[in-house]
Amino acid sequence: MQRRAFTLIELLVTVTIITILASVTFTAYQSALVAAKRVACINNIRQLNMCFLQYMEDNDGQFFDYHQNVDGGHLWYWGMETNGGTEGSRPLDKSKAALEPYFDHFGGIEICPAFDYNAPYVKRKFDKPSYGYGINVNMLKGAGPISQSWYSIDNHGATITWADCAQINVWQPPATASNPMLEEWYYLNTYAPPKYHFRHGGLCNVAFADGSARSMKPFLLLTALDGYSGYLEPQGEDYYLRLVK
Repeated sequence: MQRRAFTLIELLVTVTIITILASVTFTAYQSALVAAKRVACINNIRQLNMCFLQYMEDNDGQFFDYHQNVDGGHLWYWGMETNGGTEGSRPLDKSKAALEPYFDHFGGIEICPAFDYNAPYVKRKFDKPSYGYGINVNMLKGAGPISQSWYSIDNHGATITWADCAQINVWQPPATASNPMLEEWYYLNTYAPPKYHFRHGGLCNVAFADGSARSMKPFLLLTALDGYSGYLEPQGEDYYLRLVK
């Protein structure tokens, strides 16, 4: 019996169906990848928060320094910077971080898997990333306008400790006003440029003083660069960052 070949219409229908199935499969894969990175990140930020809460307990609620000038360099809360480096390749020893002694107990802290540190639009500060997370500026000695103590907090469930963090830089080469670049940042505040980074499908992972962590939606996203920098609240509001309500 002679076999009938596919007609052009049948071939086009078949190709269309395969294309649709491939598109659906790829979309599902992309969604699953975004969700997996968000889960990995929220577990990571929860561990970082646990390290911080233990530090507070061990140090009578006194916040650690944002920065100290020391022999041979600068001691930031996220590590030791040795003198002599240039912007983008400044040497960073993360073993000197304020919370480093707690990492082995609660698990290592890795940079957020959704923060593309090697993207061409990312401006590096050091020779390696720290975490991709920022701390409430009011919980840093010498940085925040409040910087009281842990015992100043009267609403732990509504006070942010850590969150996905990055900022848009337009003033420090190689970034310029016409060539804005994203850079890892280290504390959260509410004044410009925004520090919250909603890199998990438009969500930002946030940890709170009561030990909880959750993904939050933006009040406002800026369209520059990757489109993920923005605010949790109207600019100038800082309900989540205050220690005393």
